Amino acid sequence: NISDERRREELNSKVRPWEQALTQSVTKVDALFGRYMAEMGCTGEVRLVKGEQTEERPHGNFKDWGIEIRVSFRENHQLQVLSARVQSGGERSVSTIMYLMALQDMLVAPFRCVDEINQGLDERNERLVFKRIVTNSTREPGNKGPMDHSGQYFLITPKLLPNLYDMEVEAMTVLFIFNGPYNVKDPRDLDIAKLLGLRKRAITSTDAADD
Repeated sequence: NISDERRREELNSKVRPWEQALTQSVTKVDALFGRYMAEMGCTGEVRLVKGEQTEERPHGNFKDWGIEIRVSFRENHQLQVLSARVQSGGERSVSTIMYLMALQDMLVAPFRCVDEINQGLDERNERLVFKRIVTNSTREPGNKGPMDHSGQYFLITPKLLPNLYDMEVEAMTVLFIFNGPYNVKDPRDLDIAKLLGLRKRAITSTDAADD
């Protein structure tokens, strides 16, 4: 059928450049994801899955296309598709975070906001994840134009590990939000001088007791 053949040719002419651009993007994300996972002592890759391809459908069915994340958290173990049936909750969290960081490196945004991204991680992985977030979000703007920057990064969390030395960067600001029955109801009632005086007296008393 000439009409079907024309439609097929028209579809192929549109799919080729789109598929090429998509493949290039996935290749870049795969390289970043693999590097980030390697820094954590793991292995990972991102692949473009196209489903079953036939002579009539050389590109397969587009509904079967997707991104496949494959990871390994143990030395000399084969990569496996990221799945709740295979990896633990902590392993899935690490993989998802590293994948998101790789994606964000491909996109420019004025700011990003994540909530409790460090929940469910053990101490070692939480420190490594935090280091990656700080590294990606505090890099200096590049020289490729106004879009060559990392943007602002808001990390909201109910807790942080002690001695997070990666927080010691000039580009970072830490804000503590206090809540509870003993909080000042009105900001105008907050007497900074009185609080400092109480703190100084407490320090003096501690020093005297040590002597």
